[in-house]
Amino acid sequence: EQKPKRTPSSTLAKSTVSYASDVVKREFIWEVQGLSWIEQKLTQEGRACTNSNVFDVDASDASSKYMLVFSPRGGSLQHEMDDQFEMFVDDLCGTLALIRCADNYGTNLCYRFFVRDARGDFRPWGEARRVAVPARDHVACFVGGPDLETEAKGLFGLTFEELLGSEWVVDDSITFKVEIEESVVFSHPSAVPQIRLGKADVTFEQKTPSVEVPPSTLQADLLSLLIEGRHSDVSIEAVYGEAAPATFSAHTNILSQRSDVFAAAFSHEMRESATRTLTVTDVPPPALKALLHFLYTDDFDEVQKVLREEGSSEASSSSGGASSSGASGAAEQSIAQ
Repeated sequence: EQKPKRTPSSTLAKSTVSYASDVVKREFIWEVQGLSWIEQKLTQEGRACTNSNVFDVDASDASSKYMLVFSPRGGSLQHEMDDQFEMFVDDLCGTLALIRCADNYGTNLCYRFFVRDARGDFRPWGEARRVAVPARDHVACFVGGPDLETEAKGLFGLTFEELLGSEWVVDDSITFKVEIEESVVFSHPSAVPQIRLGKADVTFEQKTPSVEVPPSTLQADLLSLLIEGRHSDVSIEAVYGEAAPATFSAHTNILSQRSDVFAAAFSHEMRESATRTLTVTDVPPPALKALLHFLYTDDFDEVQKVLREEGSSEASSSSGGASSSGASGAAEQSIAQ
């Protein structure tokens, strides 16, 4: 048994896998006013930090919610405002931090912090960080910040007193900005055997079936009809001077289409004719033959070929040859025009 053959209508031309097509970008600005009073107010509140409002990054994920936390002396980040944003180790300390809502699914993040200076420009604090937050068996928050992992705390290494007198505090206010890029993972390793996050795309190339087109034979086929006289419906007789008469079996539909003179002759002179013969008396037989060859082929080379052949066959008769040559030249010039 032979293996079946496949005849594809298309073939794969290009394959692409993208790991950035679902990345969502967001920036958030947070202003803290009355900075010189913040320590006293936080003491009254019983906490070491203040927090921003919650903001979304990827609206398609209910857990893609964030808040910023600011601790003036790099203390505890337990803000005691929303339990969903406090599921991390109690002793985590820092000056400024980004907290993601508690979740047990993984996500991919890139974030960077900025602080506005006295001229109103945002200047970066630390480098951009790109992290893969792994999926977990338990619900927990992701927390990231410029000085979480350093022993020295403080905005750009400044103490709180130095910060109050710096270019970062304008009218007793400080303004932070965070830029976030996130690619949420909607699958959990416990539920699926494999997680694949690349988005595949393919481009197919249509494959046109190859058909071998044979060379045209129309010209040769039409000339064959004339030479062999197949399916002819009219006879063209050349009677000219002392030259031997010649008769050609032709086709009225072809000659009528190709020549207005023949069309008129077939319409009028042959209307009463029962023999279907058209007699031509003013053109030598070689010239008429050359004319018919041209009308059937639309090729002037055929005219020259016929005139050469007919001229050489009559060369033995000097009188006939001279007469035929002159008439043939005239016919050739007439056809060319």
